Amino acid sequence: MRKYQLQELRKIIQYILLYRPDEFGLFLDDDGSLPIKDLMWALHEEEGWKHIRLGHLKELAYSHLESAFTLEENCIKPTPAKKQTSLAAAPPRLLYYAATRRAYPVILKHGLRPGGRPYVPLATTDQIALRIGRRRDPKPILLTIHAVQAHDKGHVFYRCGELLYLVRTLPPIFLSGPPLREPSKPTKVSRPKAPEPSKIDLPEMIGSFLLDPARDPDPMRRERRKKDKELKRQRSRERRLKRSGR
Repeated sequence: MRKYQLQELRKIIQYILLYRPDEFGLFLDDDGSLPIKDLMWALHEEEGWKHIRLGHLKELAYSHLESAFTLEENCIKPTPAKKQTSLAAAPPRLLYYAATRRAYPVILKHGLRPGGRPYVPLATTDQIALRIGRRRDPKPILLTIHAVQAHDKGHVFYRCGELLYLVRTLPPIFLSGPPLREPSKPTKVSRPKAPEPSKIDLPEMIGSFLLDPARDPDPMRRERRKKDKELKRQRSRERRLKRSGR
């Protein structure tokens, strides 16, 4: 990457980490770190930065430019170090969260819980919530959070910039979203029945009966007859050959 490109990359990363992570749907952990994959998701959403990979971050970190961050194993930290300011604050009446389709039934049953991060981010607008949700599911399901009701019941909300609030957990009673779709039952495909063989109406003959080969008490009789006929033909051929003197 050329020097001016590294400088532009340094500027946008510095802006994200030090000034407005919430603008990109991001938040720093309590130790000031941010997972690298979260930063990469946010960068790839910006025009002109879809090509950025981990190698570019390493190139910038070890360049002669004054880096705005330090890289660790799976996370990135701004320099100078900046810890997340987890200040409790009264939230607006409604907040938003976009859940993956796979996690949505679990959230409706058990509420919001953090995964590998210490907090769950809640957005002040549905657009920011959907932007965050699309990073894990192209068609996330939007949840409305009744934040004031939860706050009045003692749940703590932390302000993160202008666009995000953070919570540790939130029960399902304060969440509302579209109803779950019942799994469609597989429809049984009725196969047409095979037509029964038609019975042949035969005229009745007084004092006679029809022979049914299937009811023969000695089914091997036909085979023996065939063998006897074949044996007779062979003996006849042999006699003819003897008479002709061959």
